[in-house]
Amino acid sequence: MQARQNYIEDKKTREESRVSPARPITDLEMGSRPTEALAKAGITTVGEFMAKLAEGEQAVLDIAGFGRKSFIDMKKKLRQLGYELPGGEEAA
Repeated sequence: MQARQNYIEDKKTREESRVSPARPITDLEMGSRPTEALAKAGITTVGEFMAKLAEGEQAVLDIAGFGRKSFIDMKKKLRQLGYELPGGEEAA
């Protein structure tokens, strides 16, 4: 019984950490150029990116060196990982 309980708790912890806002952007493996552009803008975690995205699509696209393709790829990657993006479904 204890082994099963431990397994369930471990599984829950792994799932929660998978969509953690503290997850580093580098974990998403988006490439060096978009990752460096976000870092220069002070965005190093998924939570910080989500906060910027909550300001609007244009706020993210205004980051120097972070273009539309990087933006689309980032949104796809976050959705694949199970993140709920702010602002609903925007045309990307």
